[in-house]
This record gives sequence, C-alpha cells and structure tokens, in this order.
Amino acid sequence: MITSVELQELAQLRLHEAEALFAAGFYDGSAYLCGYVVELAMKACVCKTLGLTEYPDREQGLERAFKTHDFNALEVLSGLRVKISSKRNTSASFKTNWSLATAWKPEDRYVISGKSRRDAEDLLDSLRSEEEGVLIWLSQQW
Repeated sequence: MITSVELQELAQLRLHEAEALFAAGFYDGSAYLCGYVVELAMKACVCKTLGLTEYPDREQGLERAFKTHDFNALEVLSGLRVKISSKRNTSASFKTNWSLATAWKPEDRYVISGKSRRDAEDLLDSLRSEEEGVLIWLSQQW
C-alpha cells in the first residue's frame, strides 16, 4: 500500500511533471496529469481524516470504496465535502479553480482532447494559485 506521505510527494511530483509537459508544449498530457494531482492529494486527505498512515485501497471488503478516481467519492471519504462546499460558496476564485481541477476523468487518457496552451495553463494555475489554488488548499488539509 502507499503511504500518506508518498501520496503527498506524488501529488507534488505529478504537478512538476505536468509543468514540464506544459513547457514542452504537450498540453493534453499536462492537463491529464493535473487530474492525478488532485486525486493523490485527496487520497492523502482521506488518510489524515481516517487516521491512517497508508491508503486502504487493498483492504479486504473495502477495495471498491477506496479504489476510486471519482472526486465526489473522495470528497466523502476525506470528510472534506462540507469544507469544499463552504469554500466554494465563499470564494468565487476557489469555486472556479475547483471546477477546473475536478473536471478530469481517468478515461480522458483515451481521448485527444486538443487542450490549448491557455486551457492547460488555466488548469495548472487552478492547482497552484497561492491564494485559492486547489492543491495549496488540499495540502493544508492533509
């Protein structure tokens, strides 16, 4: 199993990889990795909420609940649904960033989406904005 600390490190690493792909002009790949940044960060939050050092994606009988890419499910598992809803209701900037960052689906890997430079840059900014960035906020929760 993967530890909470490894999830946090992987979220940061995937962000750096997304930035590198962006810099190289691979906007679809950059945008795709941004989805994993959010997923990994939310799974680290699940660990904190449940008081676990490892993410339980292989626990007997619990695999279906925890082995997910679904952001709505991860909001519930992390115990952050109310906080996220409150943050979206009080900050238009966070609401926009959250909407951009969580529009991702793992099935996107099978699609050439034709993301523009602007699309990918907006997505990256939605994660790393110092004031209302999704990754910044999630890292304060883990």
